[in-house]
Formats: sequence, C-alpha cells, structure tokens
Amino acid sequence: MLDCFEHRRTCDVTTVAANFARLHEHVTRTNVRIEITRPGSDQRCVLVSKEDLESLERALAILSDTDDVRDICGKIAYLAAATDAR
Repeated sequence: MLDCFEHRRTCDVTTVAANFARLHEHVTRTNVRIEITRPGSDQRCVLVSKEDLESLERALAILSDTDDVRDICGKIAYLAAATDAR
C-alpha cells in the first residue's frame, strides 16, 4: 500500500489517479479520509467512504434541528420576502 494511503492521509492528485482502485478499497475498508492535493493549487478535496458521509449528514441533520436554527431560518425567510417585495 502506498505510504500516503497508510500514514499521511494526504495524497497528490497524480498519485490518486494512478492508484484509484487501491485507494477506493483502502478508504471503504478503513473509513479513513484522504485529502487530495494538486500541485500549484491551494484547493483540496477529501475522499471519504459513503458510510462516513452518511454519518456526517445524519449528525448535521440532528444538530440543525433546533429551535435556534428554526428561528434563524424564519428570520432569513422574512428578510428575503421583504427584499423581494421592493
């Protein structure tokens, strides 16, 4: 297994492209997150297992289902309606 898969958790896009099948197996088997970089760019993306993504989405749904969030959404909707009326 490539070093970046096992230890660093960050891989260059060229390494990822050349080893995608192995990387896919590693991420889905171990639920690690791999940060993918590109030379000359500060932008990054992260490869996660579907299981991890679904867990994160469930956590966000639980955390966002609060009275405070509903209050903020109501205020945003009110402001949007007031802005559209102009």
